[in-house]
Amino acid sequence: MKILKNHVHIIYTLILFVFLLSQLSNAQVISKEPEDLFIVGSESIHFRSEINNSDYTLHINLPENYINDPTKTYPVFYALDGYRIFGVTTHIYKGIWDDGFAPEIIIVGITNSGSKTSPTLHRTRDLTPTAIERISTSGGASTFLKVLSDEIIPLIDRNYRSDKTNRTLAGTSFAGLFTHYTLFTQPSLFTNYIINNPTLWWDDDYPYQLEEAFYQKNKSLHANVIFLNSEYNDMPKAIKMFDQIKRHNYNHLTLDFRMIENMGHLGGEAEAMNQGMRFAYKRPAIKVPEKVLKQYCGTYQDGAYVREIIIRDGELTLIRTGDVQGAKIQVINETEFAILGRYFDFHFNRDEKGNVISFSSQFDTDPSRTRTAIKIK
Repeated sequence: MKILKNHVHIIYTLILFVFLLSQLSNAQVISKEPEDLFIVGSESIHFRSEINNSDYTLHINLPENYINDPTKTYPVFYALDGYRIFGVTTHIYKGIWDDGFAPEIIIVGITNSGSKTSPTLHRTRDLTPTAIERISTSGGASTFLKVLSDEIIPLIDRNYRSDKTNRTLAGTSFAGLFTHYTLFTQPSLFTNYIINNPTLWWDDDYPYQLEEAFYQKNKSLHANVIFLNSEYNDMPKAIKMFDQIKRHNYNHLTLDFRMIENMGHLGGEAEAMNQGMRFAYKRPAIKVPEKVLKQYCGTYQDGAYVREIIIRDGELTLIRTGDVQGAKIQVINETEFAILGRYFDFHFNRDEKGNVISFSSQFDTDPSRTRTAIKIK
């Protein structure tokens, strides 16, 4: 009897398998083509450079509200090695923006000429600053920098509403080397530089020599620069470069260094883009005397909700009902405020006499979700 039951079970399983297989075989394939796949909201531009006669592909992701305000311009984030990092960067950015810690931006992924199966044909040539004997195709960074400054950036500026005063360049490995090269040869081209796991060993430590030569002629460097290095990616060379730049104490330079823990050369690239982007778009807050901050303190009411604004550790703090910790209100400038440095709208309203009577706060990326709380005491 037991053997019979086992046979029945096996037969039943086979029948079920055949049935499911028949259902799957009825699935209709609508389209299957070897096309590039992009994140929603993205498009691409293919062009041939007149400077070096090479083909390039630019992957572009536009802000969610790009079409809603035809007068608004946006910072541009240029990511080198776009064939590999464009999708990751865009995905990471969406989360940061959704949390309010970055403004709306245009993301441009730059892919050097090649094919869909081999997009890195001229990567080594374009991203390395000097020619070395063991890599015959190296040493074309100066030419590619001209392609970037004279062709790619103007192309983006012509076709999209870009903020020409706020550009970021980000790169890893050879692309990190090129980002470092750009910083010390044409620093004003970008506002922010994200340099991840740069190839600092290149050409007998050429990057250190480049920075030293720059310093001999320049004591100012108007840029925001973050070096990121994975824990298992030649940390001594990265620290040496950071310390060298820090020792030179450039005027107007904002400099930071972050270690990506438990990662090697490429595995930490996504985390590096995450930290680098938050560094680049961190809102600069100013310190204001407590006697000035007192005018904003008080009890505010929004329907059934009561809010308290107090001064804690020299900063305004918004306390919601049941919230012990509260949220810091940072002062961006004399008339602009932000919660935790976010880009969500937060502002105080005044009456005709200049007295603070309420505050308005945006809850998320939807501007229509802005609520106003009235000062009741």
